[in-house]
This record gives sequence, structure tokens and C-alpha cells, in this order.
Amino acid sequence: MQWNIFRYIADFTHLASIVLLLYKMFSRKTCVGVSLKTHILYLSIYLFRYCNPYLFDPPLYNIFFKFTYIISSIVIIALILTKYKRTYEKRHDNFRIIIIYIICLPLAYFTSPSNRIWQLTNCYSLWLEAFAILPQLFLISRSRKVDVMNKEYIFLLSIYRLFYLINWIYKYFTETGSTATYVWITGILQTIIYSDFIYTYIKMKVQGGEFELPY
Repeated sequence: MQWNIFRYIADFTHLASIVLLLYKMFSRKTCVGVSLKTHILYLSIYLFRYCNPYLFDPPLYNIFFKFTYIISSIVIIALILTKYKRTYEKRHDNFRIIIIYIICLPLAYFTSPSNRIWQLTNCYSLWLEAFAILPQLFLISRSRKVDVMNKEYIFLLSIYRLFYLINWIYKYFTETGSTATYVWITGILQTIIYSDFIYTYIKMKVQGGEFELPY
């Protein structure tokens, strides 16, 4: 298994974001500021992407991350709906994710390089992932309060996506073969969606003051 350092940074930053969120929920016994809608989207993404005949294909590294993503998403959703249901901000978490599911269907169909079912579902999962953070950002903008750990969690997610994009750029210039067009489009789109959050987060860290998204 020969991957570049940017891929590893992306993977372990993603893992760190999940661990941080679960730690926050268990230690504080709350899901305040956490979007159920975003995590329903994430579970959909992982199921569409990984539930195929290649689920158990080596290396073990990939298998570990596949199951970690699926199981952690189920756990987070279950915690929000059961154990910490009373702290869930349902009135602020009202982004209509059905719109994302519907919009991504034609986008996946017309950008997928083939009509093979596993290729289509993988392409669909990448389009879903490009928009998956929107309900979380919408919740923050509606509630006007951002928990410290939620900021760190979203920042780690944004770094994960940024390094995956850098990973693709690195591979483009150093390896043979090419990255599918839809991978570039969804990766760049997702990075743009995160850009306001990254800018605001860094500005807050440098200048101090309250964290407030510009929308």
C-alpha cells in the first residue's frame, strides 16, 4: 500500500473529528449543536460508498476505516435519537435534506464515468458528501451559538477535505492515471462550502472574539 502523506493526514484528521465529537457527546452528556440531518447524510454516504462487493477487499487499513465510519455514524444518530434526545435542537436542525438527496441524483447520473451500479453509487456518495455539512452549518447559523468542541469538530472535517483535495493534486502530478472528473468537482465544491468556516475559525483564533459565521 503506497499512498502519499496527504492521504494519511486526511484519513486520520477525519478519524480525529469523529473521536472528538463522540467524546464531547459522552463526556458532556449532550448533543447540543450537533445536526442529526448531517449525520443521516453521512451514514447514507458511507452505505452508498462502501456497501458493495469490495467491502472486505484489502488492505486492512481500508476495511478498518470503512467500518469505523459506518458504525460511528450509527452510534451518533442513535445517541441523538435516544440517550441525548432532550438536548437535540430539533427546531434549529430543520434543513430539508431531501433536497440534497434529489439534487444529487441527476448530478451523479450525468457525471459518473459508467452506468455500473457500484460506480453510480460511489459517484452519488461523493455528491452527497459535498453538501452533507450544510445542515450542520445551517443549524449553527440558526442557533447563533457554537460549542467549542463543535467548532473543533467542523474544523477537523474541513481540514480532512482540504488534505484529500491536496492528495488528488499531488497524485495528478506524480502518478500515472487520472482522477475522475466528478471527484475533482465534488472535492472542490466541498472545500468551497467549508471555506467560510475555515476563514472565520482562523480569524477567531488569531484575533480572538466571538465565533460567528457570515450568514
